[in-house]
Amino acid sequence: FRIAMIGGKPFISHMAVSDHWMVHYLNSGMGLDETKRDEERVAMETFDTVFVPKHQAAFDELNARIDLDYYAIDCAEMPDGRLLLFEADVAMIVHSMDEPDLFPYKGPKMKALFEAFDGLLRQAAGR
Repeated sequence: FRIAMIGGKPFISHMAVSDHWMVHYLNSGMGLDETKRDEERVAMETFDTVFVPKHQAAFDELNARIDLDYYAIDCAEMPDGRLLLFEADVAMIVHSMDEPDLFPYKGPKMKALFEAFDGLLRQAAGR
């Protein structure tokens, strides 16, 4: 999972599915495999109602320790259900450039993410 933390709230950016231990979205073959896209679609559609509540304590702890208005994380869910953090950074790529015909489920989630980021910037600017 790549998750953007905006004003303390998690927003899903993508979920890559791969057989390789080092997962990168671009080399995971998401565009070539409908089964992988279906898994990502379900993850994105249920992110706010299933994934976030399940890991809210971990997100709260990350926010308390990192203490930034914006950052992103790469993480996975362990077999026992715990969140495994791979990386946290302020310069991770978060985009909405995937082909809408292949990834129609991404548009609404990315729109919400970008609107939250815009709102954060406007709030910081005093607007």
